[in-house]
Amino acid sequence: MKFSQRLKLVLISCTMIFSFTFGLASQSATANAKGPTLTYARSATALNVNTGKVVYSKAGGTARPIASLTKLMTLYLVREKIANGDGTWNSKVKTSNAGLKKLGKSSVFGGFKFTKNSYTVRQLYLAGLIESSNNAAIALGQWVAGGSTPKYNKKFISMMNTQAKQWKLKHTHFVSASGMEQNSLSPYGYNIGGANANMVSSNDMAKIAKYYVTNFDDVLTDASVKSMTVSGQTLYNYNNLLPGRKYYQASLNVDGLKTGYTDPAGYCFVGTGQKSGHDRIVTVVLHDANEFTETRSLMNYVYNNNLA
Repeated sequence: MKFSQRLKLVLISCTMIFSFTFGLASQSATANAKGPTLTYARSATALNVNTGKVVYSKAGGTARPIASLTKLMTLYLVREKIANGDGTWNSKVKTSNAGLKKLGKSSVFGGFKFTKNSYTVRQLYLAGLIESSNNAAIALGQWVAGGSTPKYNKKFISMMNTQAKQWKLKHTHFVSASGMEQNSLSPYGYNIGGANANMVSSNDMAKIAKYYVTNFDDVLTDASVKSMTVSGQTLYNYNNLLPGRKYYQASLNVDGLKTGYTDPAGYCFVGTGQKSGHDRIVTVVLHDANEFTETRSLMNYVYNNNLA
C-alpha cells in the first residue's frame, strides 16, 4: 500500500474516533443538563422581559383556568384608563351593589369588605393587587366600563377579550374580571353565561405580565408590599418569594407579581424578578401544587443557563 493511502486511512480512523468520542461527550452533557424541577405544574413559562422571548415552556400553549392571575388584565386596563386621562387614582368607584358587598363577606371568596358605598380607584387597586380582592376587581372593571352594575361587568369582560386580541393572544378567553369561575359568581349576580372559567395559556399569561411590568413598572413597587392597611383593613400579600418569606432567595430579587387559586385552576403564580447582571424575567406556573418552590427552580434554571 502506498504511503499516501496509509496516511489517508490513519486520518479517517482518527476522525471517526474523535467524532465518536465527541458524540458521547455531547450526549453525556445533554443528559446531565439540569432542567427546572416542575413536578406538579401542568403548564409553565419563562419569558425574558427585555427581549420578549419565551425562553422556557412546558405545555405553554395550552389554555387553562388561571384563577386570580386574571386580575393582572383587569388592573392593567385600570391603568390604561388612567393613562388615557379618563380617571385618576382619586376617582371614586361606586361599591353599593348588594352582590359585591355580599361577596366581600364570603368566607371563601371574600377579602376586602365594602363597608362604604364608594372607594377611590387607588384603594381598590391595592386591594385587588395585594389582597387579591374579588369584589374590588369586579368594581374596578365596572368603573373602567363606565358604570357600577353587572351590565357594566359584562361590558368590561368584552374589553378584556378585545385587549387580548390586540395583543394577539391566541389562547386566551375571559368570562370574569376577578378570576372566579361563573358557577361561583352566580350567587352574587355576576355570571355572564358561556364558559365556566377564564382560560389562558401560560405563554399568554407571561405576555400579559410582560406588558404590565413594561408599561407600568411601578406595579413592582406595589406588588412587593408584604402587607398594608387600606381604609382600616389589612391587605396581606401571599407571594412567599418576597423578602422574609418562606421561599425567599436573595439572588433572584423577586418583586412580584400575582398569586391565584381556585379548585379548577389549582395553585397559580406569576413571578417576576431580575438577578444582578441579568435581564428581568417573568415566570408562570399553572395548576401547581408547589408553586413557589417550582417557580424558584424555574427562575434559577433560566439564570443558570444564561437565558436572560
